[in-house]
Amino acid sequence: MFNRRYARKEARLRRQCEEQLRGIEISDPYAVNEVCHQLAVKRGRPLHLHELPDMGGVNAPCGLMISFETGDHIFHVAATSERHRAQIVRHELAHLLLGHSSENAGVVESLLSIMPESVDPLAVLTALGRTSYDSETEYDAEVAASALGELFEELAHSGREPGRPGTITRLDDALVHPRRNRRS
Repeated sequence: MFNRRYARKEARLRRQCEEQLRGIEISDPYAVNEVCHQLAVKRGRPLHLHELPDMGGVNAPCGLMISFETGDHIFHVAATSERHRAQIVRHELAHLLLGHSSENAGVVESLLSIMPESVDPLAVLTALGRTSYDSETEYDAEVAASALGELFEELAHSGREPGRPGTITRLDDALVHPRRNRRS
């Protein structure tokens, strides 16, 4: 029963993300700058990527999304691999695409306390930080982030050059994401 419910929820989150990505074209699934630019154009709203100041500590967020009336900002840790950075950004993008909002004022205050002084806390519409997955919102964002990874792969591969050798294509597909092979 639990597995079926989880599968239905994952499928629903994936459909929501697919709908939001309709019309987007990307060449590299890990080029998060390109993805964010395309989403900003599609949404008609600025979307900025920033490196998160190094805060250290076990409970420090590795990602953060802050929305203002003038646009959205995604922050990610700087000292990490490109794949991890891409997953962090996809997680924060999932919050945007799924329409998540701040869960409580205490979390917003603690997240804003790490931001530069130029950030006006009163101007913040939404702030979400990627620290744990105890809430349903964070869990959904992580599931959707994984779905976004698959969707970005599909978008990037749909524009692949027709002359690309089959062996290289199959090898690339096999190494990128283990779940992709189960969908075929």
